[in-house]
Amino acid sequence: MKPKTFEEVLEEVKGKRILVANRGIPARRICRSITEMFNAKAIMTATDVDKTSPATSGANELLMLGSDPRAYLDLDRVIREAKASGIVAIHPGWGFGAEDDSFPAKCEKAGLLFIGPRQEPMRILGNKVAVRKLAIELGVPVVPGSDGAVSIPEAREITKKIGFPVMLKAEGGGGGRGIYEVYKDSELENAFAKASALAQASFGNPRLYVEKLLTSVRHIEIQVIADHYGNVFCFDERDCSVQRNHQKLIEITPSPWPKYSEALRTQLKEYSKRLVSAVGYYSLATVEFLVAADGTPYLIEVNTRLQVEHGITECRYGIDLVEEQIAIAFGSTLRFSEESTKPYQWAFQCRINCEDPQKNFDPNSGRITRYVSPGGQGIRIDSCVGDGYRFPSNYDSAAALLISYGNSWNKVVALMKRALREYMISGVKTTVPFHRKIVEHQKFIEADYDTNFVRHNYAELMDYSDREPDSLRMTRLVAEISAMGYNKYVRLGEYRGRDDKRVGRFELAEPPEVATWFEPRITRGMDRDAILDTLRTDREAGIVHMTDTTTRDITQSNSGNRFRLAEDRIVGPTLDKCGFFSLENGGGAHFHVAMLANMTYPFSEGAEWNRFAPTTLKQILIRSTNVLGYKPQPKNVMRLTGEMINEHYDVIRCFDFLNHIENMRPFAEVALNSSKNIFEPALSLSWAKGFGVERYMAVTDEILAMCADVAGVSLKKAERMIILGLKDMAGVCPPRFMRELIGTIRAKYPELVIHSHRHYTDGLFVPTMGAAAEAGAHIVDVAVGASVRWYGQGEVLSTAAYIEDEIGLKTHLDKDMIRSTNFLLKQVMPYYDRYTAPYFQGIDHDVVRHGMPGGATSSSQEGALKQGYIKLLPYMLKFLAGTRKVVRYHDVTPGSQITWNTAFLAVTGAFKRGGEREVRRLLNVLDIVNLCNEADLTDLERDARLDLYRDSNDAFRNLLLGKFGKLPLGFPADWVYQSAFGKGWETAIAERTEASPLTTLVDVDLNAEREALQARLHRHPTEEEFIMYLNHPGDAINTIEFCEKFGNINNLPVDVWFEGLEKGVVLNFQGNCRKPHIMRILDISEPDENGMAVVRYVLDSEIMSHQVRVSEPEVGGKDRTEMADPSNIFHVGSPSNGDLWVTHVRPGDRVKVGEELFNISIMKQEKSILAPIDGVVRRVIKSANYTEDRKMVPVVEGELLVVLGASAGVCPTCKFEVPSEECNFCPHCGQKM
Repeated sequence: MKPKTFEEVLEEVKGKRILVANRGIPARRICRSITEMFNAKAIMTATDVDKTSPATSGANELLMLGSDPRAYLDLDRVIREAKASGIVAIHPGWGFGAEDDSFPAKCEKAGLLFIGPRQEPMRILGNKVAVRKLAIELGVPVVPGSDGAVSIPEAREITKKIGFPVMLKAEGGGGGRGIYEVYKDSELENAFAKASALAQASFGNPRLYVEKLLTSVRHIEIQVIADHYGNVFCFDERDCSVQRNHQKLIEITPSPWPKYSEALRTQLKEYSKRLVSAVGYYSLATVEFLVAADGTPYLIEVNTRLQVEHGITECRYGIDLVEEQIAIAFGSTLRFSEESTKPYQWAFQCRINCEDPQKNFDPNSGRITRYVSPGGQGIRIDSCVGDGYRFPSNYDSAAALLISYGNSWNKVVALMKRALREYMISGVKTTVPFHRKIVEHQKFIEADYDTNFVRHNYAELMDYSDREPDSLRMTRLVAEISAMGYNKYVRLGEYRGRDDKRVGRFELAEPPEVATWFEPRITRGMDRDAILDTLRTDREAGIVHMTDTTTRDITQSNSGNRFRLAEDRIVGPTLDKCGFFSLENGGGAHFHVAMLANMTYPFSEGAEWNRFAPTTLKQILIRSTNVLGYKPQPKNVMRLTGEMINEHYDVIRCFDFLNHIENMRPFAEVALNSSKNIFEPALSLSWAKGFGVERYMAVTDEILAMCADVAGVSLKKAERMIILGLKDMAGVCPPRFMRELIGTIRAKYPELVIHSHRHYTDGLFVPTMGAAAEAGAHIVDVAVGASVRWYGQGEVLSTAAYIEDEIGLKTHLDKDMIRSTNFLLKQVMPYYDRYTAPYFQGIDHDVVRHGMPGGATSSSQEGALKQGYIKLLPYMLKFLAGTRKVVRYHDVTPGSQITWNTAFLAVTGAFKRGGEREVRRLLNVLDIVNLCNEADLTDLERDARLDLYRDSNDAFRNLLLGKFGKLPLGFPADWVYQSAFGKGWETAIAERTEASPLTTLVDVDLNAEREALQARLHRHPTEEEFIMYLNHPGDAINTIEFCEKFGNINNLPVDVWFEGLEKGVVLNFQGNCRKPHIMRILDISEPDENGMAVVRYVLDSEIMSHQVRVSEPEVGGKDRTEMADPSNIFHVGSPSNGDLWVTHVRPGDRVKVGEELFNISIMKQEKSILAPIDGVVRRVIKSANYTEDRKMVPVVEGELLVVLGASAGVCPTCKFEVPSEECNFCPHCGQKM
């Protein structure tokens, strides 16, 4: 070939048709060089999958290859179509045909120019075995290993010589693919079979060779370019040491490694030039080395093509390598020389892939819902994705190549940090947040890394939250609520339809400003002694203080705890100015429902309260051993939770439903250790036989003795250190009883501060609280008028009026500010009344008979309604009233719920056995038992009473056994155990205990629990998340995942939270960074055959869309692929879209947990899917065996592939032996089989 100048080539190529036989990033990149200087026509190959991809925008024309996604590998067809289309030259890009050394010869035979090397040099340098042999001949050092491709026996012999660990490498591989690490002989055969099959699938060549696996090395490569005339130029090195599973993640030029010397650079360039020159190679090539810590290099491979990372060399030198490669192919002499081509910049590339790093880099495919690329000075990006593009599962996961370039290492790192912050890709998981962690890592910045960097810093690098902008996440939630017409996350069922009448748009009107003289007597920041002294002084002056329960107990009793922090922000600042002693704003079921339905971190909520309401004390309710949950917690969990409670709350009210005071000790130890916190142990009150003043005085004595012991002080000192709570949760204690009880306590303990709490259920709230105040209570609980209904506390102003006008005492309240708060509540409450109010409402004086406390009165009865037993409700309440006389406990949770469930089960069980007649018989027996002495019962009546608790559950039995604590009036009669336990009643009696549950609960392994949560979240949990998890594991995880998916729901107004957004209405909201945003829904489509509706909306200036499932798919719809149920442990599905290439199991096989079931190729990466449990294979929905038939089976993400079953005779939940394999439910734990 006659040498040509670059200018001559430009003239020759102008207007010619050049084909890029590739797709995605390489195709788009090469098309740019074809059209820029050459003014040629860029033609791009495309399958049906790619015909509308963003990459095609760079091409003048497409050469269509049809529906087969693998058609890029059909080189004969590509050449045939190219020839027919008037193509003069073909550029292979990287990947696909670029790695096939037959491509140059096939092009030459067809009369087409191949933009790359000749076949023979490409074969020698591109084949890892051949180039290894050549290197040895030329004196270029190589990694110890086999001289060529080997069989399994030969591989085993090699390993005996060089030792483990070793790598099995595909002879025709490249790009870090086709490499298996083997650490011991027992792994060799299985790894060899997999590696060989995958090499055949990926490269068309199953042959493998063995190399020693070197550790603590750098991966350094030299970019080489040569022309037809023997001119060779080597560029400075690229450092590719930051890798995962031998796949490059980051490339840098020059290497920032402090030990990298000019002598080593010169040596590597010399080795590279020697290899290329020895075979008469022209075009681009990359010579790759591993460099040991002492600077010793080892050749690993030569890539005979344009490399993914070529861009950083271009940025370092200010050149276009693709342009030069094309010119050389057409005969141009090489324009680069040592004299004229000088490096002048640093450059740094991150490979942005559609993968989920936190899930072992699982490839992700799907629609990109938002794409915002970075830019500005010093940034280059080569991308194949865009907004709305559906990233396919058929090819590799590369989405973009992000490059920063500048005059120093520190500069390019700073530029990359900024670019990664700007880069937003939504809809699929990407490596962007992972790269952010890398570039922030101090060891990376100091260039103190090698190829083990990711492995050694894995936990730290994976500790991130992959969150999209909160505005985008929030609008998706609004789209979902709007499309469905209701908010499924509040856990209230389908409470409205999309077209149902709305409460109306929430537009808050602020109350008029009022001039206030008011000065609070007690404020946050005062220490405990000062606060208690003030309460005592004020009481002597006739002043009664009040606690407001509007945002905790009122909402718990009347709206299922669904009052959000968003509404707290509205009323909290004015509540803070009303002069209340404290604001009860946390604890009880509120802690749970904050997660369950309000998707809010409860302690973060408490912290925010203290910011927007900084003056008034904050109060929390805890349930002794249950803390903030529903079962006894070990002491170390109680203490850890208690420490966080102390941080955010001032007054800690602690009750035990059995008045077993030892159950309160762990919290007393935490609270009394703090001078700023006030411990308020509370008496659980009932109005029933056996629960008189004498009984409660004995409990008060116990409380003070326990507190004195914990604090290490005298009884008299303990009297001055705490507040004594009186908790009438059911609202059953009459005024005369409260007057007598408080009077007696004050007489014996005159310096003990008393705080009276009761509910409105019986209708006697005001006179009873008046009696409490008159008898000497220092504080009473009330709520602001607009929030008051029937099951919570009474109204503040009417209670204050009664205390002031009827009794003659004083209160210290800013009543104008209370009226302002009331005005705000009047605007909020209609939404909660419409959507969260209980079904049964109103005063229920019968509570004095059945004793169901607070909101449980309604929720329990509503449960009977929903289960179809409303007509049996009077019987259930009568049974409950009777059981209160048999099993003596206090009318507070959870005791009342336990006995309610017992009543429900007893009545429905009797009804199923013999209708209402049997129910009436059962209740008649209960009446006889309660009215007659034991000696007066007949044998027939003694036998009949054994039916009373035959249907009871484990909670009731545990109550009888003392597992919740000591029953206040002792154990019930033996016949109760006969009824509840049946034949095992004598054993049950023997097992009874009066010890605190804390004595038998073993401390939780907090480190193990923290690690389990970290594994689930793929990052370190915050301390708050950990405590949420310890108290409510499932709901804590749901809340954390919800917040990561949708953001902070408290930035939405209440109407949108419950009803969604109407089409055309503008929503103004703020993100967590206080940036203002607007959203307007354009359209909500009708659901398609798969039940999916599309919501199109405007977010700020962008038009977005979001798919929402609003109904079940139609039978026979397009989406009838059987999908795995994520909640079913026996379902094993595909983790992503991909190709199933081997299935290891058949129906009937027994498998162990962790055993490989099948293997999927996902974007050219192998993914082993393991058995989640021990079990038996019931079904195999799809199978494949690539090694036999060379066929892969396409699968979609979530598709059900294998169904397991429990091993015969074993329950998967409790491991209890099941008598029959056909059991639908385990007879021991009751869980579905």
